[in-house]
Amino acid sequence: MKYLKVEATPHWGLYINYHAFTKSRPALKTIPPTTLIGALAQPIALKNNWAENSELNSSAEKIRPLFKGIYLSQNLPLIEYNDLSKIFSYDVDEKQIRTDAAAVSKIYRGKGSVDDRVKIVYLFEEQEARKLFGVGWEEMLLEAAWSITRLGARESIVSVDKVTLGDVDLLNQKTAQTVYYFPYYMQSSVQGSYLVANVVDWRKTSIGEYLGKPTVNLIIPYDDERKRVSPLRVNLMNEIVYRVGDEELIPW
Repeated sequence: MKYLKVEATPHWGLYINYHAFTKSRPALKTIPPTTLIGALAQPIALKNNWAENSELNSSAEKIRPLFKGIYLSQNLPLIEYNDLSKIFSYDVDEKQIRTDAAAVSKIYRGKGSVDDRVKIVYLFEEQEARKLFGVGWEEMLLEAAWSITRLGARESIVSVDKVTLGDVDLLNQKTAQTVYYFPYYMQSSVQGSYLVANVVDWRKTSIGEYLGKPTVNLIIPYDDERKRVSPLRVNLMNEIVYRVGDEELIPW
């Protein structure tokens, strides 16, 4: 198995909302796997001239089956802020324009330090990448990773600082220490500070329309008081750990 690791710095913050449809738009304090797949898919689609005209034909959906795991580590001071947004609608029966207001949340990057960044890891099998992209699969993925410009909405601009491609080591052990999010069901106990987020399950859902689709709870290693990443010591349900470089990941 191979890994593609991307380290990037958000310019101002994140504009990513919960998948469930509500008039108000609460913000996610993390970047879900579906968004990370889309971030990598955009430059790949541009290079390959992939057309997008439906959910089934989206570039993100084309590459989604490639991945065996999607991971994120966020070492950023994240501060939620709500904007009041005006909503316009048209009543066909009464032929009137109606107005309403709703809170729209964004996550701003607070004042931090020079090591403020997000780290993304994509896991995949080499033969599957070769089947999808051909003999130039390494160049394709590296170029796409360096070309990531946003994570989520077009306002969520990032600058990529470092890209690494390497081999995944498989470890047989009962515990792991990780700074990357992982599925809640993979742990029997956790030591450390973390958040929990409910996101669309990227393994079971095509990328596009998410209303009513399967979801999964993620444990996010993050101390919301210190506003920093929080390394977790995790007792595992399965005795399998992935090592990428000098970091550990918990399988999906």
